[in-house]
Amino acid sequence: MRATAFLAMAILLAASAVGAAPTVPVPKPLARVARVVPPAKRVLTTASASGVDADEPWAARLTSIVVLNRNTNAQAPIRLYDDHGALDRGEARTFMRIAGSSKVEPNDASEDDERLDLRVVQLAIRAAYHFGGATIRIISATRPGAHGKHGTGEALDFSLDGVNAGLLAAYLRSTPRAGVGIYTHPKTQYVHLDVREHSYHWIDGSPPGVTWREQLLADPKQTARDNSWTAALDLPEAR
Repeated sequence: MRATAFLAMAILLAASAVGAAPTVPVPKPLARVARVVPPAKRVLTTASASGVDADEPWAARLTSIVVLNRNTNAQAPIRLYDDHGALDRGEARTFMRIAGSSKVEPNDASEDDERLDLRVVQLAIRAAYHFGGATIRIISATRPGAHGKHGTGEALDFSLDGVNAGLLAAYLRSTPRAGVGIYTHPKTQYVHLDVREHSYHWIDGSPPGVTWREQLLADPKQTARDNSWTAALDLPEAR
């Protein structure tokens, strides 16, 4: 009896001791502080304009330019740059396919299109924007097997709707590292544009199909202009 009472008392004291033990607070997890990361700087990704700062959305103001091949009637609206100024290579490819001598659908995914230098495409689009978004009417582009710039895909013969050929040629002559020729016969009235290391300007009054009778134009600013070239000069002036 006495042993039983002693055992009950021991159990009661042990329970009291446990109940009186101090409670250890559990630390709350620290709140996470959000880290603000500045947006990455966007840069152009064109072949001739790599690394040009494009933080300002200058290209968002650009509209599409209609490009039409006078020989095949292939045409499409082209928006060469996206809203952040990056060149859309799909749109560039559409331009090249329209410029080709074969009559093909601009959206055809085949690989047999006639290539055109990307900088030529940029400069033609730049000129169209300069003259208020005028339609580009292509006369001739790459001529497979031909000699000269047309044979290598570095030249484009074109006009702009509503723009005098003389005004277009005068504007293009301000472009560094470009060849610019103007065909002044009443049945021609278009401009030749190509890309090269040293500018070269000429005039030609020959009728269609006649051997060139080009006359070199004086260009005292050629060296200084070519030395001033930067990739940004190939981009639309809307910037």
